[in-house]
Amino acid sequence: MFNLEGLSPALLPLMQKIEEEYHRNPPSIAVIGLSGVGKSTTINAMFNTNLTVSATTRGTTKFESIRARLDIQRSDAKGNSAYLQVYDAPGLGEDIKLDPEYLRMYEDVLPKCDVALWIVAARNRALALDQMYLKRLEPYLDKIVFAISQVDLVDPLDWNQHDNLPSDTQKEHIDKIVRDRSSKLADAFGRPVTCIAYSSTRYYRLMQLYEHIIANAPEKRRWLFELVRAFDASDWLKQASGLSDQEKRDIVAKFERENPALA
Repeated sequence: MFNLEGLSPALLPLMQKIEEEYHRNPPSIAVIGLSGVGKSTTINAMFNTNLTVSATTRGTTKFESIRARLDIQRSDAKGNSAYLQVYDAPGLGEDIKLDPEYLRMYEDVLPKCDVALWIVAARNRALALDQMYLKRLEPYLDKIVFAISQVDLVDPLDWNQHDNLPSDTQKEHIDKIVRDRSSKLADAFGRPVTCIAYSSTRYYRLMQLYEHIIANAPEKRRWLFELVRAFDASDWLKQASGLSDQEKRDIVAKFERENPALA
């Protein structure tokens, strides 16, 4: 991962220890939630993986572990690669006969993860199941952060294709959804909740979602996440289809204007 050429001999042992720790126990993320909210699609978009996605049949029936490689595109680390351990969870709530086993899997895997990303779908107003499962997973709530997927499907379905942004009316509806879902999840969570609204198929706000994950990594492990933070918005767009090179550059420029601290 690290280019150690030219490094001071005094720092070389420290950097080697960091590299060893990074490869022995890389930063890890579990992507969890109900069936059909786009967990595998999110992982594919964020980390350029090829998990099987189906809108009509059951997805994974076990935790799939993926060692995701991220190619660093800027800073002194440009040209190197970083790795994250990503777990794709089976979807809850699809079959009452399977839920007990799936929940046992969650209870087994979540303690091993640094952060767990709980995804809810933008168009699903009913969060009773999410609230119920969060109560069951209460011992691991400190690891869980929240996101709202599929915001490009919010009414009136008039996504701005040119700018790759929601229309003004969609944006109003998305903001209302974020407030509503945050409130309902906070009731189960027992404290205020921040939800990041995004679209994996549009590669919309993936950088903000990634920053949200890193910001909530455990303090003692956050330095590992910082090592893979040298990305810019273009990293999430390089594999996006349906956008011209100019459109991608415009999106990157807009992100950097809105987020100067991350640019």
